[in-house]
Amino acid sequence: MKTSIVDSFTNVPFKGNPAGVCQVDKELTDEVMLLIAQELGLSETVFVRPVDAARFSVRFFSPKMEIPLCGHATLAAAKVVFSDSAPTEICFLTQQGLSLRVSRRGDWLRMEFPVYQTQPADAPSQLLAALGLDRILASVFNQETQILMLEIESTEVLANLQPDFAA
Repeated sequence: MKTSIVDSFTNVPFKGNPAGVCQVDKELTDEVMLLIAQELGLSETVFVRPVDAARFSVRFFSPKMEIPLCGHATLAAAKVVFSDSAPTEICFLTQQGLSLRVSRRGDWLRMEFPVYQTQPADAPSQLLAALGLDRILASVFNQETQILMLEIESTEVLANLQPDFAA
């Protein structure tokens, strides 16, 4: 396994949004991937396994759990894959069956990130309590990514959140 830390959205070291990128030849267990993500200690770590020369299976882990999708970790994975091989376009395949295409032109990467449909959904009261939120403006759910998005009052409310991760 080859492991890298890549700063996305920047060309300046130690800036941008860092992600762990682990290149693996065979599938690892969920437990091992979670332990590696915990040891790296970054917000996200992506595990990349080749399917063929231009397609790669990806799985994303935070230090707490597997997550369905991560944009900056996908770009980080693309940077690593492109540094090791010559194609100008690659495709990442997620556990949920999503195909994420990334192309390169010189030093620039371009990711085609699909637009996903959302449906109104109720936010669980336990989630709101764990976030310390008394109210939200709206909540929507995306089936493909299994992501629930909450709209809150302001960036100030967001900046002052103190989540209870043990809840």
